[in-house]
Amino acid sequence: MVITTLDNIDEMIIRSLSQDGKESYTKIANKLGVSAQTISDRVEKLRKKKIIKGFTIEVDPEKVDYPIEFICELDIDASVMDDVLAVLEQIEEIHVIKITTGIHDILCIGNAQNIENLHNIIERKISTILGVNKTYTSITLKKIKQNQILNFNV
Repeated sequence: MVITTLDNIDEMIIRSLSQDGKESYTKIANKLGVSAQTISDRVEKLRKKKIIKGFTIEVDPEKVDYPIEFICELDIDASVMDDVLAVLEQIEEIHVIKITTGIHDILCIGNAQNIENLHNIIERKISTILGVNKTYTSITLKKIKQNQILNFNV
């Protein structure tokens, strides 16, 4: 793994774009006291280094009829990890998949329309995957904090 050292300007660009991916380079430049071209050049370098992987939107799941957020942890046969991950990636209701350390092997986060839909996702889509031994599912009651803003000491 190559560790890249970022200066304060790069960190502030990342922080600004993490808070608002649509913020203009001119506005960021004005805040930092540099030119918009400097911001554009630096963003391009950060993208080439894959530090910035893309710009995306945040959808409110409740507004699109998927109000139930669930967390599902899986115990699997390690010998079929890649196969399990490939199937999980195809389940449209799951939007986060992570291989983890600790008690369980995989953590998934997704959204369901209702309890019946959640039951179908867990029992018919996840639990039936060859190699999945056990699932542990929780429902999010309230989100307190969720962001992708790295805490640079700036």
